[in-house]
Amino acid sequence: SLARAADMIAGAQRPVIVTEFTGRHAEAFDELVALAEEIGAAVVDMHGRVNFPSRHPLNVSFAADETLAEADLVISMDVGDLHRALNELDRDSRERTKRSRVPPGTPVVDIGLSELRLSKWAEDLGDFQPVTLSVVADTRLALPELRRLLRDRMRGRDVSARRRAIAARHEAMVDEWERDAKVDWGASPMTAPRLASEIWSVIKNDDWVLTANTLEDWALRLWDMDSPSRHPGRSFGTATQIAVSLGVGLAYRGTDKLVVDIQPDGDLMYDPGALWTAANSRIPILAVMYNNRAYYNDFEHQIRVARHRGTPVENARVGQEIDDPAPDFAAMARSMGWYAEGPINDPDQAGPAIARAAAYVREKRMPALVDTIVRRRVQKRFR
Repeated sequence: SLARAADMIAGAQRPVIVTEFTGRHAEAFDELVALAEEIGAAVVDMHGRVNFPSRHPLNVSFAADETLAEADLVISMDVGDLHRALNELDRDSRERTKRSRVPPGTPVVDIGLSELRLSKWAEDLGDFQPVTLSVVADTRLALPELRRLLRDRMRGRDVSARRRAIAARHEAMVDEWERDAKVDWGASPMTAPRLASEIWSVIKNDDWVLTANTLEDWALRLWDMDSPSRHPGRSFGTATQIAVSLGVGLAYRGTDKLVVDIQPDGDLMYDPGALWTAANSRIPILAVMYNNRAYYNDFEHQIRVARHRGTPVENARVGQEIDDPAPDFAAMARSMGWYAEGPINDPDQAGPAIARAAAYVREKRMPALVDTIVRRRVQKRFR
């Protein structure tokens, strides 16, 4: 099967690697980088883990639509839900139609252990994605062998031109992020990219790990995710993010690692007692609040449903806003033994406050929190 996969890869002109969990093993992370460079493949990281360096010129994860639309071969590596990766759902239409992100008839090679999940009595998957070749294998073992098989098949092939083309797309993507991040730079409440930038300026010279939330993916865009140890993967809700953060902090307690938690307000409201646990267990965490004063994931669902049903969008706030009164997370954290500052609405005050909190964590090896107020994606406050 791997030999057939190697034949298909060697014959492709525009191969695209899609990966989700390969970075769970550091050795597979390095092998994936080497494979992409050797065959000149664009890489789309779905961020189930850090699977590919964010600043690598072959990383076009945030240009996935145009990259997949040009693919003549998709190489799936450890993708849990391949149909979701290769298809787009129109969430704003009543019919919720889907469209393929790859051209019709594009061959797909799927390498990983995802097929073994299908033996369970229940699994969280979308539609089944037809593939041309399925290779059930641990990518730690499959990637070195695949690279070995490709050496003869790729000998004499010059893939530098397509590497340059992918790198140009990567650079254009980065330039666009830098422009977008500066939009409303001085706004109050601050924007998500402004907060991501302020945190990065404080931690970039540390040995850091981001525990869960990525600030609407701005941390993935603006920070240097250079190894699989930087981030355990996409976040969830309902107190899982503060719980994951405590677990990561506990794992690195006794080291110099700076554990960074971008902590959503709604998530912390489910388990504020976790703050006491962190202080009591001497878990060193730098928590920077992603505080938009709402259970905002569900808020957006309510807005979408209201538009579909023709009901008042103004009512979407009911049961979703965390306001009137707004919780004071800094006071809450201080009452449970944390160093804390905030709430902070002025974006110019955020960076210095985060720097003071980070210095406290480094010196005392105890938790610190900065309560930063962040603008919602939808501006209107429905009052």
